Amino acid sequence: MKSFLQFLQRAVKYFRGTKRVWRKPPQADLLIIDRGTASPLDEMFAHHKPHVLDIRGESINMRALLRAVPKIRLGALAYIEAYIDFVKPKLILSRTDNNATMWQLKRRANVTYQVALVQNGWRLDIGFEIPELLKETGPFGTWEIDQLFAFGPAWISQIPNYAKFNGVSSGSIKANQFANKSRSNEPSAISWISTFRSTYIATKNDIGDLFYQNFAKVLKSIGQKLKVIGFESGPVQHHQENEYFGNYFKTTDLTLNRRTSSNSSYEFIKSSTIVLTDQSSLGYESLALGCKTGFIAAAPRFQKTHRFGKPLEFGEKGPFWTSDPSEEEIGRILDYLLTVSDEQWERDSGWIRDQLMVHDFGNTKIRAYVESVLADSLESN
Repeated sequence: MKSFLQFLQRAVKYFRGTKRVWRKPPQADLLIIDRGTASPLDEMFAHHKPHVLDIRGESINMRALLRAVPKIRLGALAYIEAYIDFVKPKLILSRTDNNATMWQLKRRANVTYQVALVQNGWRLDIGFEIPELLKETGPFGTWEIDQLFAFGPAWISQIPNYAKFNGVSSGSIKANQFANKSRSNEPSAISWISTFRSTYIATKNDIGDLFYQNFAKVLKSIGQKLKVIGFESGPVQHHQENEYFGNYFKTTDLTLNRRTSSNSSYEFIKSSTIVLTDQSSLGYESLALGCKTGFIAAAPRFQKTHRFGKPLEFGEKGPFWTSDPSEEEIGRILDYLLTVSDEQWERDSGWIRDQLMVHDFGNTKIRAYVESVLADSLESN
């Protein structure tokens, strides 16, 4: 009873101020769960007229909620299942792959829809990302989906054997929209992928103070300027990000590129000769897109837990990565990336890259799967 009351309290707090929708959800062959991560799936499969389910409080469908009341003990799962029953999809897609609830959408007997999850962001290991999957079954049955489209085989291998799924190494669906052949030959096109978040200012998190001090010194000593691939998109947050980097780099030595669209960061990568990063999905995407990419542990709290290549282990240091943000190590990584031949780079990085992040230009794998499941949906529309 106590846990049930706590759930009700959370529900009341969650739905207060949320838009209430009373019309019945429309039927659709393709249901995409989570508006927050629906792009670019909704654009890729727009010809199938997908329906998107809100799960972050954007709206709540009252008919689905009322239908879920008898199964309220299931919590959010009851609501999602009630919504699914209205939509009657053939296929459910979601990029919210680290939400354990998504892994139990096939718990009911005789469901006719398929469920495919798409990796959305770098994953360290199961215990950190989805600890619930370490249990043989979830609270309401076996962990089971049909397909997991993952960045690479490394993440697929982390999922416990008792979770039922078919793993497909398909890369990042966003990076896969870009070819990996066109790279800049500009000698000074060095880019750093920003890990700045405006929320870090309030919490006073150290995202690499020592690293940035040393990085500025190294760049000055070799006469190189820096292009920062910014994270923040809002004008106020962008200003804060610019101020942060201004603490370490002179204005004349720094260009902060603002993220203005979902594709802008990838365009910045393609215009770079080399890319440096701390620990970000975009860094691994850069690796897959063929850019010479270095990984330097800038944030102190990540130097042990977020090492390069985790969930695999490649050691503290390698040709293009290090967990030591000293001047010497930063200089070593930069010297390597600026001088290594394309052939040597492929020998040094290719075998690692292929385990972590593959490149499937045009997203042919996920497209083929979706079209095979929805083969007759266009004819019936």
